[in-house]
Amino acid sequence: MKAIIKNIASETINDDRVSFAQTIDFSELFDHIKVFTDVNCNFNQPEISAIRGNIYISFTSENIAKQTGPFAAILKNCYFYSFSNGVNRNRETNELGYWVSVDIMYEHKDGGSNGMDVVHASYTERTGWVFRDAGNQGQKGGSST
Repeated sequence: MKAIIKNIASETINDDRVSFAQTIDFSELFDHIKVFTDVNCNFNQPEISAIRGNIYISFTSENIAKQTGPFAAILKNCYFYSFSNGVNRNRETNELGYWVSVDIMYEHKDGGSNGMDVVHASYTERTGWVFRDAGNQGQKGGSST
């Protein structure tokens, strides 16, 4: 699944960071999240946006509250999402890359919400996807399946 352009001014569309962002296939990242967390869910199509000169690619999963075992009784919403991310250029190599911190957000039925870190991932054309799972379970490149 590749990202679509959303909320980008016409003068920014020709930015090579946007072109790079459109080439990233998120299927491997989404599969890794599902395997690591043992949660079967769908993700929305990632969206590319530009804010104050920075390029971002955002995504969320469907609501997985019913898949949270005993916590399903108290959770109203629960989903994976791109908490922090960006498309950047390496100053030394000039290589474009994408980095993302994937978190899980949960909202209680009685009010209140919070979130926590799940996976950190980065992508370049040279390396492909590289993952570091929460709990420092190691760095992984490529598919975890």
